[in-house]
Amino acid sequence: MAAIDLSSATNVPYMYTATGVGTTYQEFKLPPWVCRVTVVASKAAWVSVTGAGTPADGGAVGTHKAAIPQDTGAVFVIQDPQQRPIRTGLTYARSVFVASQASTCTVTIIAEAGVS
Repeated sequence: MAAIDLSSATNVPYMYTATGVGTTYQEFKLPPWVCRVTVVASKAAWVSVTGAGTPADGGAVGTHKAAIPQDTGAVFVIQDPQQRPIRTGLTYARSVFVASQASTCTVTIIAEAGVS
């Protein structure tokens, strides 16, 4: 499985839909300007970001994750509108990792700028 690289996206907001996301993590690399990202899954899914037990593209779902119910979105604030970490000295996420809880699902990533 290869990471889906959205880092060169220039349209704001930016939407990307991936079909056939399986039960191992699919990595979505975020644009550097992203302030908030919303992850929506067509079936129940797991989502994780960099941090404790950092996930890997194609890796197994670990302990540090959040559940997304079917057809529901999870919103993550990545950085403030000035494209700085929310607090000085913190490093913000550059990727979001999503895996279906069973079989496969369709995942939509919505990247937004200038929101807090």
